[in-house]
Amino acid sequence: MIELTKRQFVRLAGLSIADRIFPRWLRAEPAPRSQNKVIIVTFGGGVRNSETFAPEGVRNIPHLLALKPEGYFYRSCVNSGVLSHFNSTASIVTGNWQRVDDFGFQQPASPTLFELYRKQRSASALDAWAIATNKSFATMGSSSDTGFGDRFGGNVVLPKQLLLEAVEGAIRKGSEGGVANRDLVLEHLENVLNEGYEGVGWTIFKAGRELDRKVRATLLRGLVDYIHGPEAPTSGDELTFFITREVMREFAPRLLLVNFWDMDVAHWGSYSLYLQAITKTDRLCGMLWDEVQENPRYRGKTTVLILPELGRDGDVNTANGFLNHRSGDTSCRNVWLLALGAGVPKGETERTVQHVDIATTAAELLGAKCDGAGRALKELSL
Repeated sequence: MIELTKRQFVRLAGLSIADRIFPRWLRAEPAPRSQNKVIIVTFGGGVRNSETFAPEGVRNIPHLLALKPEGYFYRSCVNSGVLSHFNSTASIVTGNWQRVDDFGFQQPASPTLFELYRKQRSASALDAWAIATNKSFATMGSSSDTGFGDRFGGNVVLPKQLLLEAVEGAIRKGSEGGVANRDLVLEHLENVLNEGYEGVGWTIFKAGRELDRKVRATLLRGLVDYIHGPEAPTSGDELTFFITREVMREFAPRLLLVNFWDMDVAHWGSYSLYLQAITKTDRLCGMLWDEVQENPRYRGKTTVLILPELGRDGDVNTANGFLNHRSGDTSCRNVWLLALGAGVPKGETERTVQHVDIATTAAELLGAKCDGAGRALKELSL
């Protein structure tokens, strides 16, 4: 059997997806374009101001607090849409408030930023990616709009899906599979899957594109190398960070959505686990920013936008409001946005902005146009 390094695996995974969604007529030399890159990072699962940028919450986010003076901070970024995970993030990437199925069985109704950018700039399929811890984001890469769709969509990678397939492969192969310490590896992989609100028993959505069979067959060894390495993950979000970093190093896409989602463990009712997840996401955001700074293909030409997809319920009318995110109160809707990197001035504002402004702004930075409900953020506009 041919053994692949994890980096080779990611390269082949991307190419297998590209073959499915990259028509021959798009393989011509693309039109001249700027070198701006955009990375959108969501605190998926929902997080309140009170546990982040409020005076009593900044102890949970030391990395973002340290980065805040280097960027532009929007103290009030409002989610006026449906307070569900899929609809909230879909609103961020389309620039229109989405009201589709809450669990990702339907594609966004409006063209996504991935489609707009790829179609308008004749961009390669390898230039637009969504990497999501949330299991329901398989359809996030493209919309149901007949003028766009999968042929212009972004690559969507669900790292836990890949990991689950690796676990199943280890079970099927048995001790003859050549994997050292198989039981230990299997236990570790299952612990990563079991960590978080979803648990190991959740069903992976098969909607969207699936990886090539040969790539899936080589996945186990690539992930085992990672599991045994110095950065072995302990959560889904750490696995998401690893895949994100590999995609950046191998493909250097100009548009990247990263969904961290371990904070949704709040539904378990454990405030301490919720806080731990916030601190972990803060650390991973810091590591992602370090990668931007150290990677010559990103350094000096990348705008990073970090925001919660939604908040969580307040404690005024509920004993433990952090558990859920459906009340529609201020704690649920009013969050924040931190912009960093190329073209971003230093400062902050109390001016209210909205989640739908993100796609409009990002499209402008990429040399494309989004005719959605949002407005380009004037501080970041070209």
